[in-house]
Amino acid sequence: MSSGIQSLLKTEKEAAEIVNEARKYRTQKLKLAKQDAQSEIDEYKKQKESELTKYEKDHEGLNEKIDKEADEQVAKEIKELKEKFNAKKDTVVKLLFDATIKPNPQLHINATTAK
Repeated sequence: MSSGIQSLLKTEKEAAEIVNEARKYRTQKLKLAKQDAQSEIDEYKKQKESELTKYEKDHEGLNEKIDKEADEQVAKEIKELKEKFNAKKDTVVKLLFDATIKPNPQLHINATTAK
């Protein structure tokens, strides 16, 4: 009976060693999987950053072109407004001057005479 117990203890010890080896193997595989996943993430990140850099470089001139066109449009509109101002300035000043010097009192169309 003693040899049966010894055999059982020996088998139990071997099973515990097998379980420990399996745990070590599992831990090692998990670490390796994490490293592989991290390297894939880093590679994907580098790829996307290079795509972004290329996109920014390709579209860099577009923003400058739009800004330049907008500035030209604003300058043109300001020039037109100044020309209109200069053309009508004398007329408006004369109208204001005449309205101040020569008032023309009239009853407003909404005013009613009291009866």
